Amino acid sequence: MTLQEIKKRKQELGYSNETLSKRSGVPLGTVQKVLAGVTKNPRQKTLEALSDVLRKETNSYSYEPSTEHPSVLQETALYEASERKYTIEDIYALPENVRAELINGKLYYMAAPTRTHQKLAGGMHLAVANYIRSKNGSCEVYIPRFAVFPFNDEETYLEPDLTVVCDLSKLDEKGCHGAPDWVVEVLSPGTSSKDMGIKLFKYREAGVREYWILDPEKKIVIVENYEGPEGNASLYSFDNEIPSGIFPDLLIRPADFL
Repeated sequence: MTLQEIKKRKQELGYSNETLSKRSGVPLGTVQKVLAGVTKNPRQKTLEALSDVLRKETNSYSYEPSTEHPSVLQETALYEASERKYTIEDIYALPENVRAELINGKLYYMAAPTRTHQKLAGGMHLAVANYIRSKNGSCEVYIPRFAVFPFNDEETYLEPDLTVVCDLSKLDEKGCHGAPDWVVEVLSPGTSSKDMGIKLFKYREAGVREYWILDPEKKIVIVENYEGPEGNASLYSFDNEIPSGIFPDLLIRPADFL
């Protein structure tokens, strides 16, 4: 595999650098430098070791909306515990061109978004921001790179594709400290298991009121409304006018952004 193919396959599998290092036997520091482009001419032996691991693996994550509860998710991918617990200081120490999220002390590296991803995220931002402005609302809307510290601890740092915050006391120049009111994530091959698995539960645990997951491949939107004791979930097509639980008279049709 070429270096670009290795990066693409790693993202498809949702592997962290730690997992790739552990399975290939290549030192973690070497993996980080090679994939971040710090090492300009990586050794062929290193590339072969990484390629061998990625060729053998398949992505075991899938989800199946049920008829009774459209957002029931089937998580079969295992999140391997890293031997080292990372902190927010490690996030800040990353090279400028490397993006990652931190969940329970584990780093999850993020690839550059695709054109479709940008169109969907940008369209959502415009729709929500224009609505708030038209209502003279006080809520604020943010796009990456905007940091969310949902638990105000040192082990969780997230960068949602769209963040809506109505309690402005949670905001400072570093980001949002505590749960946003509304979070939107656009899926990509390398982030599906994270966005639909562990992050879904983290957002709910933190107290996010509403979570939208846009799937560009299937052209569906899963809306998780965490209001109330049990909350509820709905499954929509991109062609549907989707109501927001946060702003009852706001309807968004994702197909309009493509």
